[in-house]
Amino acid sequence: GVIKMSGFAAISTVIVLSSVVVVIATTVSLLSINEAQSSLSQYKGEDNLTLIEGCVEDVMLKIRSNETYNGISIARPQGTCSITYNLGGAGPTNWDLTVTSSATPYQRSIRVIFTRSASGLTLTSWKEV
Repeated sequence: GVIKMSGFAAISTVIVLSSVVVVIATTVSLLSINEAQSSLSQYKGEDNLTLIEGCVEDVMLKIRSNETYNGISIARPQGTCSITYNLGGAGPTNWDLTVTSSATPYQRSIRVIFTRSASGLTLTSWKEV
């Protein structure tokens, strides 16, 4: 009888330890997957922010050379941005723009306020909204 009970105890211990190891491994795997998804989202968001900043710079260059610029989109190799004029129209002196990417899952926007004069552009505000 003693040998049978110790065999049962050994098998029970192995089963319990195996269950604990499987639970720990599953938890670690799920946490790793969530971390990877978070990291990818952050990377895509930063990549999209880089696109928007490039679009804002392009728009400002166009406005610097043309005081009546009123384009509503900028196409870049990384994607397309849309331009919204917050003052109801384009310049020619005071500008308030919001530039947004067309990428929906990781969409970012920048609002930029500046003035245009003969000597160039004077930036008042550049912030992500």
